[in-house]
Amino acid sequence: MEIESGGVTTKMREELLHAAHQCLECGKCTGSCPIVELFPNDFHPHHLLLDMVHKPETALKGHNLWLCASCYKCNKRCPQALEFPYIVMKMRALALKENGSESLTKAYELIRESIPFPSSFMSVCIHPERIDLDPAQLDTLHKSNLSRKIDKFPVGNQNVAIVGSGPAGLTCAFELRKMGYGVTIFESKSHAGGMFSLAIPEYRVPLGIVQDEIAQMKKMGINFKMNARVGEELSLEQLLGEGYAAIFLAIGAHGCKKMDLKGEDLDGVYDSLEFLEALKIGKKVIKGKNVVVVGGGNTAMDAACSAMKYGAKETLLLYRRTREEMPADINEIREAEEDGVQIRFLESPLCIHGDKSCVKQLECIKMELGEPDLSGRRRPVPMEDSNFMLDTDIVVIAIGEHPDIQNLPGSIASSRNETILVNPSTMETNIPGVFAAGDGVTGPATVPEAIIGARRAAQGIDNLIQSS
Repeated sequence: MEIESGGVTTKMREELLHAAHQCLECGKCTGSCPIVELFPNDFHPHHLLLDMVHKPETALKGHNLWLCASCYKCNKRCPQALEFPYIVMKMRALALKENGSESLTKAYELIRESIPFPSSFMSVCIHPERIDLDPAQLDTLHKSNLSRKIDKFPVGNQNVAIVGSGPAGLTCAFELRKMGYGVTIFESKSHAGGMFSLAIPEYRVPLGIVQDEIAQMKKMGINFKMNARVGEELSLEQLLGEGYAAIFLAIGAHGCKKMDLKGEDLDGVYDSLEFLEALKIGKKVIKGKNVVVVGGGNTAMDAACSAMKYGAKETLLLYRRTREEMPADINEIREAEEDGVQIRFLESPLCIHGDKSCVKQLECIKMELGEPDLSGRRRPVPMEDSNFMLDTDIVVIAIGEHPDIQNLPGSIASSRNETILVNPSTMETNIPGVFAAGDGVTGPATVPEAIIGARRAAQGIDNLIQSS
């Protein structure tokens, strides 16, 4: 899709018309879109597509153009596999060129009325680096948010404890504080923000922005207790005994799956979140080195792109199936390749070799696809006598994340996937007064989904307290 001066190009119109004619109007894009649930009066994917086809100049000026979070849930459920987020991204770039940031400003103002971290939200969801958004434009919006007066909400005599300070924890705290509850967030790390602060690359969500928005929440009267490991040093029973009327668990999905390879304990071998956190806090671990990332999801793409952006000499990404089976969003794959990541399909690691505890080589094997497994994808099968060696300095294992529930009480109900089971209407767990949402419930998901679950939990907590 080309972007030229003078408005919507002929080629762009043709692509938009093709997308519109392919649409079956089945409603699956709307039904699967978390932004529709967050902003039901302002966002409708199909209507936006029609506007982009029939009234493109009007669509370019509309604030709803900036609400799509590029989560690709619509694409994954669309019978025609329409890549709506990619169309939106291209239109955003043109909107900036044609109209400046006026429509972006309106979207930002809408978002900041209901989300306590608008700058972080927009940074992760609109992918400013993909549309050449001048950082100064987002910085101007961010500063306008910081300069506005903070509402003072009354404090009642009921307090709620929140475990975890990622998007779900911050949202629930924000909603409860507006209702007049005293709120204390317990965070196991030395700084708040969850995945915003730990794993989402700095080029997507600057740490300074996250810290500014945490400071705004403190001004609302929300208390933060850092280095507080609930489950290890402080039990849920203790919190309830200390007078908290309810507890909200926002533990995220900070556990990383292992491959159980020989040599996985060598220096230079990282799990995905460990690697991304090291880069986020400024550790210079990859300058001029060869990096191999193992995996095919969005986190693997983040790790590979980050390696290239932070100075890797070469980055290879190994995936044991083909491109068609890759779970990462199409645009994440496209972006990785544009950044210079070499994606190699039908290859899988066998063993990590090292010298004096440091990684030197990764032994791999070629794969072929067999019959479909339980996921519906064809199962990768090793090819006999196809072993080969890759020279590398760093290996990143990025084959999936899961909630770390080992420090929660054994009595709390969980699934086989190590997610917390809740009542979907109230988000209450099987333990009365204990609620949960976010990745700890859904498994790794999107920021909008975490916000939705946290809002539902805040309402469930309020209903519980008011009825007691």
